[in-house]
Formats: sequence, C-alpha cells, structure tokens
Amino acid sequence: MKLSFKSIWAVALILLVSLSACKKDDKVNALSCNLETAATEFSEESIFVTYKLESTGDAKVTSFFYYDETGKVEVQNPTLPTEIQVTLTYQKTMQAGAKGNTTNGSIKASFKATTPNSSYESSDFCSQSNS
Repeated sequence: MKLSFKSIWAVALILLVSLSACKKDDKVNALSCNLETAATEFSEESIFVTYKLESTGDAKVTSFFYYDETGKVEVQNPTLPTEIQVTLTYQKTMQAGAKGNTTNGSIKASFKATTPNSSYESSDFCSQSNS
C-alpha cells in the first residue's frame, strides 16, 4: 500500500493538533477567602472566649476580626498563627472572621468559649490544593 504525501500531511496535522490540545496549564489562580463564623449570642453573666486564626501553605491573610468588650476589633495583616483570649460581659456577641487568599494552603478562623453549664464553638475554613 502506498501512502500519498497528502495522507502523511493529514496524519501529521491531526497528531499536531491532538498534542497541542493536551497542553497543561501550570498556573493556578489564588482562591479568595472571606471567612465569617456564625455570630453567637450568650446569656451568661460573663464568658471567657478564645479566638484563633490559623493558616497553612502559602495562605496570606490580609485582615482578621473578632469581638471584645468594646465591640468588633479588626486587625490588618495579622501575625499567624494568632490566638486572642478575652472575657465578655456587656458585649454579648462572639464572632470571628478573616479575609485572605491561597493557591495551595488553608485559612481557618474560629472561637471557643465554655462556662460550667455551656459550650460555644464556631469556625470557618477556606482551602485550596493544586497537587
């Protein structure tokens, strides 16, 4: 069987198009994270609250918020990891949150509070993996 020049050219063209369609895109866009735990009200006279901000991998956190006795506190470019402990009496809301991004990592904002009769806990998590 004799192959013509046109047949060889057609096979080469199909092979070239097929291989170029398999090109891998190595660039992964960063995932934007806007975390916010559930806003939780407590009824006790006072409560001890631990707020936490944690990250892994290449995560970058641009802001973190939590509540203390004065209300909502916002921290720009927080140090990671961060743990803040407060006692709430008049301010009855517990909540934490963060903004940031990651390409290959995670961000977690959380709080935990306990009394002899109650336990409160909430967290929000953002994660992306490119492996």
